[in-house]
This record gives sequence, structure tokens and C-alpha cells, in this order.
Amino acid sequence: VEHRVFEEPTSTEGVDFATSSPTWHAFPYKDFQQCINKAIDTYQEELFRYGTPKGFSLLITEAKKLLESYQVFTKSEQIFITSGVQQALALLSMMPFPNNGSTILVEQPSYHLYMDMLKTYGIRAIGIQRTAQGIDLKQLEKIFNEEEIKFFYTMPRFHNPLGTSYSKKDKEAILQLAYKYNVYIVEDDYLADFEYNTKNDPLFAEDTKEQVIYLKSFSKIMFPGLRIGLAVLPPSILNTFQKFRMTIDIDSSMISQAALYLYIKSGMFEHNKSKVSSIYHKRAQVLHQLLQNHLANYESSSEIVMHGHILLPRQVNMKSFIRYLY
Repeated sequence: VEHRVFEEPTSTEGVDFATSSPTWHAFPYKDFQQCINKAIDTYQEELFRYGTPKGFSLLITEAKKLLESYQVFTKSEQIFITSGVQQALALLSMMPFPNNGSTILVEQPSYHLYMDMLKTYGIRAIGIQRTAQGIDLKQLEKIFNEEEIKFFYTMPRFHNPLGTSYSKKDKEAILQLAYKYNVYIVEDDYLADFEYNTKNDPLFAEDTKEQVIYLKSFSKIMFPGLRIGLAVLPPSILNTFQKFRMTIDIDSSMISQAALYLYIKSGMFEHNKSKVSSIYHKRAQVLHQLLQNHLANYESSSEIVMHGHILLPRQVNMKSFIRYLY
């Protein structure tokens, strides 16, 4: 019973849109299991060491090639392996920056676990409203000018929870303002693998002054339990980040890193990425179509997205509304 292979749900079952967790049966876990076993056999000695300063070097080499497929071109020494994007965000929030900024600017709404982290550690943060139409660039400039902003935390594409992406024009304007007021940008590109528009590059790709910090997650395209993320850092903050990283966590799981290296190196990652992303894309199309068919009177995400939102009048009874949605 313990080793029984999970059965894929039948097509008659509903699709759960309540959570953004990946669908477990979409991931080819047997392939990854082979990589874990191979990693333990091949890299036994590394598993008994106290980690590496930036992460498993072989994984960093493969990560550099992988990042290039997202139009993120960087040097190996600027790539850090972290225990998920969450750890990278915690370190960046706590460490000092060369611009001596003391406040973090976040989009409202934003990633709820990061908001909780800022509150827990008592880190000063202010918000700027983001809607389906984007953000008010005049308001952004006012904040950059009047406040001591360390960095602006943003999800330029597939925003969580709105599901929308910035236009190319907006991304360029945000970058120019960041340069003008010496503000760093932390770009959380957690859904890069689900991009179906090949011309939609990350903010990092347009950065000419090394002020964008790029974060990549494997939680959605693979599984959250892997706890591996990538952080691409400007040279100006490399040493500080490494110092803070060493005091908080010697290294990310060596088994996970070695297994992920083999998974990417073998071509399994690329093969399964397209398979898994197509499943999510079909799901996103279902959601998009249902919103158009049944909630056409309310403002919602106009593009096919990984998250969706519906703008409701304040007087709507949420319990009744959710019951009707079923």
C-alpha cells in the first residue's frame, strides 16, 4: 500500500481553483526519484560536507544555462542557490544595501507570505496600489523621491494574486525611475516557466545598470518540497548577501541541489516543463472562459493567467457568492 502509485483524478472531477499549489499528479515524480537516487550514489562525499558559499557548483553551471533561456544573462559568481525564493527575500529584506535605503516598497496586493515576513521581523514597508491596469507611475516617482527606498519588490508577470503582467512600456518606465532615484528592484519571476509569449522578457533583461535582483522559483513547475530557488545578484551586494546567508543557513539541501542538477543536465527538466505548463495553461483557459461566461458583469483578469481575480462590489455577501460559484 505504501508504494502504490497515485492514480490521476478522473476527468469528471472538478478543478480546484482555491489554491495555487501545483497539481501533484502533473509532475513526473518517478523521473525525479531516479535523480535523487543517482545523486546519493554519485555525490556521497559532498553530502558529508558543510555546504558551499553560493551553492553546489555543478548546479550553478546548469542554472546559468537555464537562466539564459529566460533571457537572464549573468556570470556564475552572481548566482546564488537559496532555500526557495522565500529565503532570498528574507535575506534581502534584512541586509543593508549600498543606497542606504531603510524602507521596502511593495505592491498592494502582494505575496501574502512575504507581507507576513515583513510584519514578523518589524521591517518598515510601504505599499503602492496595483490593479489590472498596472501601477500609477507618478505615484511611484513620488514615493521614490520622498522615501528612503531600499528596494521595490515586484512581480512584473503573472502577479500573485492579480494574475496580470506589466506592459513593456511600464517595465521600461519603472527601470528608468529606479535608476533616477537609486532604488534597487527585486523581481520575483516565480512563474517564468509558464510564459507562453516568447517576446515577454523579464525586467532583468532590460537592466543596464545592475540594479535588478532576479529571483527564480522551482516550486510551481516542480514541487514546493524541493526548497530550491535561484537569486541573481548585482556585484554591489554579493559579499553582503553571502555574509548574511552563511549566518542563517550554511547551504540549501545538498541532496536537492545534486538531484536538481542531474534533472536539468539530463534534459528531463526541459522535457517535463512543457508538459506541466501545458496542463496549467489548459486550466488557466478554463478559468478564463468561466469568468467570461458567468461573471461578465464584473471586472476580472482579461488575459489567460495563472492566478485570477474578480472585482466585486463591497455589498456582496461573500459566503453566498462562494456557494453559488460551486
